[in-house]
Amino acid sequence: MSKNLFHPDTREKLMWLNEPGHWEFTSDDRLIMDAPSKADFFKDPAGKHIAHSAPYLHLQVDSTFQLITQLQVDMHHLYDSGCLMLMADENNWAKLCYEFNGAHATIVSVVTRNGVSDDCNSERVFVSNPYLKMTKKDKTISFYYSSDGDVWKLIRYFGMDAPVPFTAGVVAQSPMGAGCRVQFLSLFLSESDEDSRF
Repeated sequence: MSKNLFHPDTREKLMWLNEPGHWEFTSDDRLIMDAPSKADFFKDPAGKHIAHSAPYLHLQVDSTFQLITQLQVDMHHLYDSGCLMLMADENNWAKLCYEFNGAHATIVSVVTRNGVSDDCNSERVFVSNPYLKMTKKDKTISFYYSSDGDVWKLIRYFGMDAPVPFTAGVVAQSPMGAGCRVQFLSLFLSESDEDSRF
């Protein structure tokens, strides 16, 4: 496993899409990111909600990799969340989110292919700082959730193919609200698929 990408030695590799008005790296190598009002990534299959506006801090990744983050989200509005995201382009991407459903925190995944998103709500989260993990091996991708960083539950396993290089990183969003603050406690990248589903 590589060092925390938020460390001063590696953070210069990270790039912004939709840079937010406020973000900062802390002295203990965390990232604080404030999602603007209505910020989101979603391509509603009914065409009612199309958004590509949430702040996304990312880097280019190889065809096989593993990315892990631990995060906290100040949840005040419906769908406030922090996410791991993988993106080929505006119409082909996937995200794994720690999200507020209006009553409690949940794990949510969205896969977007050819400009159409789905939305899969998985399970309730009972800790305030869960772990999210994505692995990619060539065209296959796995999403995982853990409450402690040791025991992982597979949330989703799917395929995604694109002729262009992928980027991967972290997202903060507040699709229905006035904004929210997300703290990403770490972000570790490895060029290994040892924890992929197969």
